[in-house]
Amino acid sequence: MKSVKFAIARHDPEAPFQIHRLGLHEKMPPALVERPEGTGDYLFMLFHTEMRVRSRDGEATWPASSLMVWTPPDSHYYGNTLRSWDHSWFHCSGRDIGSILNACRIPVRQRIAVTDPSLMEHFLLEVIAELSGWSQPDGKILRNLFENFSCALARHIFHKSKQLAPACLLAIRAYVEQHFTERLRLSDLAKRAGWSEPHLCTEFRRFFGIPVIQYVQQLRINQATYLLRDHNQRISEIAAALGYPDLYAFSKMFKHYVGVSPKKFRELNLQSEASFQKKSQVSDHRGGVLKAVRKVGAGH
Repeated sequence: MKSVKFAIARHDPEAPFQIHRLGLHEKMPPALVERPEGTGDYLFMLFHTEMRVRSRDGEATWPASSLMVWTPPDSHYYGNTLRSWDHSWFHCSGRDIGSILNACRIPVRQRIAVTDPSLMEHFLLEVIAELSGWSQPDGKILRNLFENFSCALARHIFHKSKQLAPACLLAIRAYVEQHFTERLRLSDLAKRAGWSEPHLCTEFRRFFGIPVIQYVQQLRINQATYLLRDHNQRISEIAAALGYPDLYAFSKMFKHYVGVSPKKFRELNLQSEASFQKKSQVSDHRGGVLKAVRKVGAGH
């Protein structure tokens, strides 16, 4: 999956919940991160590769698919000095976070084993869709997404599913999520799972509630709403980057899911952002408000 990072220009200390920065499958060179003072907010981090981490239980090597939650006062220590590593993360703050974590009994400052990394990945994709699709993201929606994520994580930790998806099916979904911009054939996915094509389609829909091909399309469209905010990229270039054979096929699929063409989506987003920026200038003069979300290259 292509690495994605976001940062938000301004924070509201009175907000119930807000995300400051996030990264989805951010690849790092061999390195160790050590922040004795932390960052003063909550940091959720899912390690997709083996990592060295310091928690309240001491320093240890954690296997892939380990999740760590740091609270505002905590120091941070993690990394891998022997090889490059991959992780997904988000910084957040707000008066509701502590109560949500307590209600869900989410452990902090210790390893959380996550057998299904898509829990965090899907949450971040939904957040990215909200941040990138609107010039003024809705704080209530973001808070609700976080609470839903926390509830799903708690269920994952404390309750066994009556119908746990087979490991090979989880592996197929993870593979799709990392390669959805490539040309994915159903026959190749079925071969990878060791199943027939009809059986793969039936099982994928039974466990995940969506056909596998539709799942690929939704991942692509979510990424498209993010890429269309970059006006330096031509729509035809975005279509090619997302694996569509031509601009017509991309436009048809985008309109099917979003309701407008990619060109119209970009125009509406630009108009909305210009309007919001104008209002923000007035609001800033009166004390400041959260400005539009912008993609940046800053680290976490």
